[in-house]
Amino acid sequence: MNIIMDLIELIKTRRSIRKFIDRPVEKDKILQILEAGRWAPSGGNRQPWRFIVVTDKEKMRKFDPYAHQPWVENATCMIVVCVNPFDTWERYDENDLCYIQDASAAIQNMLLMIHYLGLGGVWIATFSKKEVKKALKIPKHIQILAIIPFGYYKKGDTLKFFDAKFINAQNVSRKALKEISFFNEFGNPLDAYKND
Repeated sequence: MNIIMDLIELIKTRRSIRKFIDRPVEKDKILQILEAGRWAPSGGNRQPWRFIVVTDKEKMRKFDPYAHQPWVENATCMIVVCVNPFDTWERYDENDLCYIQDASAAIQNMLLMIHYLGLGGVWIATFSKKEVKKALKIPKHIQILAIIPFGYYKKGDTLKFFDAKFINAQNVSRKALKEISFFNEFGNPLDAYKND
């Protein structure tokens, strides 16, 4: 996008894009996306994330050997989001899972930057982590949380996958705020909030 968007508008208009056109993503845009991820909040500022940019289509085709999701196999670019849990555990105890939340915040930042730059992307958690580790030579102690296929796309392009049909940038609905938000205790409506 070439215009500065209001933040809430940027958030509301971001969509999961699954069909990409065959056009490489410029390095400066990739760096801006990674920079957005790098500035995500993290517990104790431990920054446990590691990002691997992949443009090698042969490698990408190995990432989902079972379902063969076309948005995984046909993306022009992908970010593999990993974490080093020891970064968190050095400060907190080994049952602490905040590294997952930290990486999730980084993923959301990157998805918003992808959208801001006029690209599309999708957050994928179902794929063969074993195959990704092997293809990218990721050390054993590093965990893979997600992959983000992204690139240029055409609005309205349709992609069929099994019985599902995905339309790029299709409008989506959200539950009403009163269905998901409460005041002071679960189930207590937000209407109870008084601004004194």
